[in-house]
Order: sequence, then structure tokens, then C-alpha cells
Amino acid sequence: MRRDGLREGEHSHVDGQSVNEVVELGNVAGIADLNVLAKYRLTEGEGAEFSLIGGIKVPTESTHKRSDEGERLETEHQPGTGSWDPIFGAAASKDFSAVQIAASALYQISTKGAQHTRLGNRLQGGIALSHRFGEAAHEHVEGHNHHHGDELDEHEEPAHSTWNAFVEIGGEWEGRQKVDGEIEDESGGKWAYVAPGLRFTAASGWTAAAAVALPFWQDIRESHPDNRYRVTVSLGRTFYPARKSRGFHGRGRHSA
Repeated sequence: MRRDGLREGEHSHVDGQSVNEVVELGNVAGIADLNVLAKYRLTEGEGAEFSLIGGIKVPTESTHKRSDEGERLETEHQPGTGSWDPIFGAAASKDFSAVQIAASALYQISTKGAQHTRLGNRLQGGIALSHRFGEAAHEHVEGHNHHHGDELDEHEEPAHSTWNAFVEIGGEWEGRQKVDGEIEDESGGKWAYVAPGLRFTAASGWTAAAAVALPFWQDIRESHPDNRYRVTVSLGRTFYPARKSRGFHGRGRHSA
């Protein structure tokens, strides 16, 4: 991830008067924490497919980045949060030959992390349309996993490697955070975006995807700069022995 133009509110007294001002903090960059997700398919056959998703955000990134003045940045501005956050959600998809439409939603419950900070819970979801380039995978179409490839494939084992081009319309909401038990009124926000991307599915069952989310509407509170774009890169593995498959998936996110 990369965030430019970080800022925060500061309260002070000048000549006996209370003054609120915005302090510029500079920029910060890092890989961001890792999300590990598993997906379990509930339905099979030629109709629409429904799945449940569960996982956790692992605190793999730094929480000790500093501002231009040398002070440690607040947790909300760090690449990592220092918290272990459970994630759950659901997904649905429908294949139309080489075209697939998919929808999903994920909810992340934030726990206390670095610097006694509990970031706001997060809800993200959207709908995506994808097109497969390459031969079909046995009886089913190998399609894009919604949220830029965040989820795992639930189809039968493919006989050939395939490429998918996709575009998603999605949105994300983040609640207010707490620091030392106190709610920060100027934290959190929401935004909506369009995200084109590409996804590769190997015959071995490995998948890799990348997408760029570009906002077309946002309402971000004062503690954060507006989103300019978000780049998402994901890697997945599908296990095929059982008709209903389970999988492991790791994701790294870069944003600005």
C-alpha cells in the first residue's frame, strides 16, 4: 500500500483561544497486512452457485512507520494494524458459456491492535462480469473470483489453463475507530469504485489475479486522504478431490 498526503487533526490553545487545525504528516508505503481466506461451495450443477467465505487478516506488516517530523504515525496511517481480524462473507455466481456474473460481500471485524487502537469494522462487496479466454474446464466454466480474485475457484479441475478479463462495480464502508476506548469522530468513510482486471487459472489449480480499483464516488472523513486508486494482487489454490472444495488463499494489497 501507499498513502500520500496523510493528515490528522490537532487541538491547541493560542492566546487563550482553542484552535483546531490539520497537520500534514507526509507519505507512507508498505505491503499491508495479509488476508487469508477459505471458500466452501454450497451448491453444484448447472445453475447458480453459492458459497460461504471465512478467514482472517494477519498482522504481517509494520506498525512503526514515522512522519516527516520523525514521530510514529497513528495506527490508522500505518501499513499494518497489529490486529488479528476475522473475516466472513458469501458469494454467488452464474455462468453463461464463456461469460460469468458474480457477486459477493465480505465483513471484517476489527480487534485491538497497535497503540491501543481498534480500527473500524469494514464491509466490502460488489458485482463483477468476466469473460474467459481459452477452452472450457470440463463441464464448468472457469471464472473470475469476485473482489479482484480475492476468493477461490469452486469449479471442477480444469483441463487447460485459462485467462479471464473482468470488471467489477463495488463499494467499501469502514466504521469509526477507537483509540484508548475513545471513538474518533473524524475516522472511517465509504467509497464506490470500478475495477478492471485480469486473472490467470493454471491447469494445476493455482490462480493469480490483479485489478485496479478507481473511485467514482467517495465520502472519506478528515483523518484520511481521499482514495485515488487501489491495486489488488491475489494468489489462490483450489483443491479438487472432493466435489465440494476447500482452499487456502493469501492476498496482498497496495493502495494510494
